[in-house]
Amino acid sequence: MPARSARAASTARPGFGYKAQVADNDDGIVLDYSVEYGAAPDGPQHAPAMERIARRAGQVPRAVTADRGYGLPAVERDLRALGIRTVAIPRQAATSQARKALEHGRPFRQLIKWRTGCEGRISYLKRGYGWDRTLLDGKNGAAIWCGHGVFAHNLVKISALPG
Repeated sequence: MPARSARAASTARPGFGYKAQVADNDDGIVLDYSVEYGAAPDGPQHAPAMERIARRAGQVPRAVTADRGYGLPAVERDLRALGIRTVAIPRQAATSQARKALEHGRPFRQLIKWRTGCEGRISYLKRGYGWDRTLLDGKNGAAIWCGHGVFAHNLVKISALPG
């Protein structure tokens, strides 16, 4: 059960509001989401999201990918400590020749291309499921609002699965 994650800003105005993180699987089902106030850094949110997914699913994802906002060595180390075998997250800073070779390798590039689909999911959640603006006050209200959007989205995705 591979999982990927990306970030989405669900703010009314730039610089204000909330930031949501989404983790989904290859079927497009959102496995985890979190809402933070303001411009919370991406990296520290990744490993806790994968821990929640592992707790719910009973196993850790085999592969994880994310955008460059999560590209810190500590994030990759934390994910590998959880038992995730394949981590494909481009680094934020200048990288060594060995890291460049890894990032240009076919398996890494395939996972990064796969992650690009999550960007479309974020847009779809914002456009079709109310993630562009919360109508409830406070961080808890925003989390509830996003949760309702995730629930509705997942119902549609699950109902479309074959078998």
